Amino acid sequence: MDTLLPHQVRYDVNGHISVAVVAESLVANGKLAMEAAFLLEALIPGLGVERAEVSVRRVTHESPLQQAFVIALVTVFQKNMERDVPEIVTDLTGLVVPDRYHTLLTVIVMMIAIYRISKTIEKLFPTRKTDKIEENFKNLTIVAGDLIQLPPAQIEATIRGRLADKKQGQLSSAIRGFFAPAVGKEGAAIVGGGTEITISALAQIPNLSAPESEPPSDDIDTKFENNQHIVIHAMDRDRSKYGWAGHIPKLFEERVPMKLDKSIDPESLFSKTEVDGDVLIVYDVDGDGSKTPAEFHLLRIGHPPKPKRKKTKAS
Repeated sequence: MDTLLPHQVRYDVNGHISVAVVAESLVANGKLAMEAAFLLEALIPGLGVERAEVSVRRVTHESPLQQAFVIALVTVFQKNMERDVPEIVTDLTGLVVPDRYHTLLTVIVMMIAIYRISKTIEKLFPTRKTDKIEENFKNLTIVAGDLIQLPPAQIEATIRGRLADKKQGQLSSAIRGFFAPAVGKEGAAIVGGGTEITISALAQIPNLSAPESEPPSDDIDTKFENNQHIVIHAMDRDRSKYGWAGHIPKLFEERVPMKLDKSIDPESLFSKTEVDGDVLIVYDVDGDGSKTPAEFHLLRIGHPPKPKRKKTKAS
């Protein structure tokens, strides 16, 4: 059964957020939403998640930064639970998911992010205080417990147990990217799912991202585009992350710089002249409001469509 669940997050931050950080956080939220989708089957007895696919619905770069996703799940009943199925399972596998569950994935994303950042701090900065982070995590387990109708202690144990099986590197870039727009910004908060990662918790998180080099500008605009065909131009192999250029035929013909997300291996593109993928396009905005593409960030490389099989003639 196909189930659609939203994930929406807002970064309440004073000041400029660079396009590179917006792109990093966009990819991070997509990865964590996928992780949260598969975590549902560990949190909800009787629910099986066979497949999940994340799509971006909306990105607003203007203050505050807002990102909205939809996650399409293929869900099933677990056979050993068919006689006594919890109400939440029938709700999540029905034709229309009730509104009360629309915040569920976002709450789980926040729990994953704040739990893993606390473990990262514990490992890298063992003397650093994390009491506000731990308090925020426990508050999130209470919110999730109310949604799923499970004790917060059981939610916490499931999160800890599930994430203990993940190698540190598997989610580290996504965790860093999730917090990147807000960490180091005084008074920042991350809001979503009817709850938040608080100002006091964020104040205890060190900035693990590279320093921003992009100067603030009020004369740019950004737009996310799904599944675009990209033509790649010559690149500088000595600058494998930033020495690319290309254009997107359906959107613009100008050759502009193309930057690769950290999750993309430059080696995978060296022999390619065209790819399909998700992009965040940066436009320069003139005084009259007209927009000119300045650069784009390749966030994800899609899979090329499978060639259609030729029909064989009947003998």
